[in-house]
Amino acid sequence: MKRVLRTLGQAFVILVITLALDFVLLATVFSGWKRNWADAATAYTQAYISTAYHHDLAPNAKSKRAWGNITYSWQTDRYGFRIGACAPGEAEKDRPAIFVIGDSFVEGIGSSYEKSFAGLMACDAAMQGKALWNLGVASYSPVIYHRKIRAAARKLGIKPTEIYVFLDLSDIDDDANIYKVGEDGIVRSAGFNWYDVGQFILGNFATFRLLYDVYLSSPLSTFGSLGRERARWTLDPALMAEWGRRGLELAGNNLERIVAICREWDCRVTLVVYPWPDNVAAGDRDSIQVTHWRAWAAARNVRFIDGFAPFFREPAEAALRKYFIAGDTHLTELGNRLLFDEVRSAVGDY
Repeated sequence: MKRVLRTLGQAFVILVITLALDFVLLATVFSGWKRNWADAATAYTQAYISTAYHHDLAPNAKSKRAWGNITYSWQTDRYGFRIGACAPGEAEKDRPAIFVIGDSFVEGIGSSYEKSFAGLMACDAAMQGKALWNLGVASYSPVIYHRKIRAAARKLGIKPTEIYVFLDLSDIDDDANIYKVGEDGIVRSAGFNWYDVGQFILGNFATFRLLYDVYLSSPLSTFGSLGRERARWTLDPALMAEWGRRGLELAGNNLERIVAICREWDCRVTLVVYPWPDNVAAGDRDSIQVTHWRAWAAARNVRFIDGFAPFFREPAEAALRKYFIAGDTHLTELGNRLLFDEVRSAVGDY
């Protein structure tokens, strides 16, 4: 036992010395590497600002962002909306306006604006003489959606004729467990965010960065896409009982606010759902996320689009490889195009 403890102690000391040297060398001799890595990492943490509805995108931001082993351009306008080719500006404010709201999938994490499904929608809308404004921000959920929609309308001084809500599977968890609205009306979140810690480690230690890059390029990375409770609540009765049912109710109540906004503004609501890798791998074609929200939408005269359907037209293994970023839940370029095509086919002209 003493020999084992001595060996473990020696290994720990070696690890500490290695990481200390790693940190110092990366901060001095290889500072250029560190700057590039850290800039890509902090581009995320510096791109979000606090608001009464929790957070939003910082205005007039521009950076190169890294998502796993993907690097892409990211930019916002003076209102804090993500922009790129086809994004509307001041000159387009007199066009019929379309708002698209959602979380990181709508913001377009891991994708250029032009190749995200929201960006593709914006280009399509522009060709029809309309202006599509992307209100999506990572980690949004219905408790924030209706608040952001009203805030966006005030910022722009316009009211939309259409609102597209892309409802993510994680939204149910967020509304049930993450976000709480205080008596002062401010949205706050519970729990510790490990994201900043991970970004610090990847930006300051070459050892971890190398191991992470090797992991992303290996077959093991696909395992990071699966086993997410935020998707598996549709498959696991225990999760459904614990918070899934409550999350559906809370999300529905918050989406009712958007329906009410459109009654007030005389606009139309379209609700879109789409799968995560867990749903595709499990053959969750007729998911609760589909059946529940289809019925919800029908009862409220809300147009519903089943974005699960196209991801099940191929064998699961092929769909996972083509449409989802390895080791992640977000969509590849082909996945974004697939979801855009499904929406475009369902609605015709906007």
